[in-house]
Amino acid sequence: MAALTAVAAEEEREELRGTARGGLANLLGAAFSGLGGLAVTWLAAVALSPAEAGAFFAAMSVFLLAGAISRLGTPTGLVYWVARLHKNGRDGAIGSVLRLGLWPAAIASMGAALALLLAAPMFGQPDLVRLIAVFLPASVAMEALLAATRGYRIMGPSVMIDKIGRTVAQLIGLGAIALAGTASAMTITFAWALPYLPAAAAAGWYLLRRHRASGPAAFPDRVSARAFWGFTAPRAAAGVAQLGLQRLDIIMVAALAGLGPAAVYTVATRFVIVGQMASGAVGQAVQPRAAAAMAAGNPGAARELYQESTSWIVAVTWPVYLAVGLLADWYLQLFGGGYASEEARLVVWILVPAMMISSACGVVDSMLSMAGKTSWQLIDVSISLVVNVGLNLALIPTMGVVGAAIAWSAAVLVNNLVPLAQLWRAFGLHPFGALTRRALLAAGLGFGVLPLAASPFGPQWTLAALAAAGLAWAVVLLRYRTRI
Repeated sequence: MAALTAVAAEEEREELRGTARGGLANLLGAAFSGLGGLAVTWLAAVALSPAEAGAFFAAMSVFLLAGAISRLGTPTGLVYWVARLHKNGRDGAIGSVLRLGLWPAAIASMGAALALLLAAPMFGQPDLVRLIAVFLPASVAMEALLAATRGYRIMGPSVMIDKIGRTVAQLIGLGAIALAGTASAMTITFAWALPYLPAAAAAGWYLLRRHRASGPAAFPDRVSARAFWGFTAPRAAAGVAQLGLQRLDIIMVAALAGLGPAAVYTVATRFVIVGQMASGAVGQAVQPRAAAAMAAGNPGAARELYQESTSWIVAVTWPVYLAVGLLADWYLQLFGGGYASEEARLVVWILVPAMMISSACGVVDSMLSMAGKTSWQLIDVSISLVVNVGLNLALIPTMGVVGAAIAWSAAVLVNNLVPLAQLWRAFGLHPFGALTRRALLAAGLGFGVLPLAASPFGPQWTLAALAAAGLAWAVVLLRYRTRI
């Protein structure tokens, strides 16, 4: 019995080590991609007028929402099924899962592209809508193909192809256009969307190599369409609603308040991308291992994965959120003096605490999915989307971008606290382990309380306190890297 316990403990430690390796690679890639996303926003803000920048940001949001609809939830379904089959030695059935997920997503993306082409005259910028429609299938293919590789617990392709490769290509394209003085909403959008084509081709090439490396199946095996879509279908709707929480507000601000305010709102909220990238990066590393742990009836391993990963997310995101909140004026002025308004500052201050709470909940969305409760997830995110849309409709006409920030913050809280309560009650899973509590306390003191105490002496003292906290934080993380 003791030997079996020791083996189980070593397996849990190996799961954590594997998650740490994948999580670190994803975090580095997410940091690069997050900074790249901020750079894209900055380039668009300085190269275009507020109205043109607002048109570009709105087109980006339409593109991402259409992609979420077209993916049909297949990225999560592919990670879930490939991870479970590979864990149980059923690699011969993975081919059936790939066919069940990839072909419908490809057909749906082409249908969505056609629908956008036909509906383009209904939008304020029809040429931009036609342009993004051309690249939509490539975006969907890239996401689904890379998700399948993550099911094998391989994080490298997602990092190198999507987070680094695509981001670099976008920055080179946008930078070249800005330097050449030919920037317009159309050319910026083209440079942003074009890299999805080579990224999709690279993802397909890598997945084909990995799948062929498994060799021929030892015996006929397959997953039924009913089983695959029984898990994936709720996630399809949930994925659309999830992205709607992140992007629909920009479209609604553009429609209800104008393209100029949409640009201001996009700039003021772009710091959130750091937290989203960090959570997504860790979630991608945790998903296949959490699915395998739950499939093996080992909720203890899943709990430890959840708690350890949450401490990583807090360690990365809370310093950024608190620094942006304390230095909101400096942050906004990076994009040009026209964006450093009182309304934009209020948007930052409203979103910072909501995003800090979201980070403290960890990868709650991924954990609920990998526990097989995609129907719960669908209900939760649908409620959050209703809250977001309802408050946007009520508040944007009278409060503008501040109303949109209030709506998004309320929806974010609902979308994190409700599934957290469900996970805690149904499976005993929660993110507040000892390491998470220490990360919350240390980050709150170092990047919140101390810089705030220095703020009455002037902004330079706040900046100095944040710089000192950042240096100390880096030393601590390096010192305890093996524990984390």
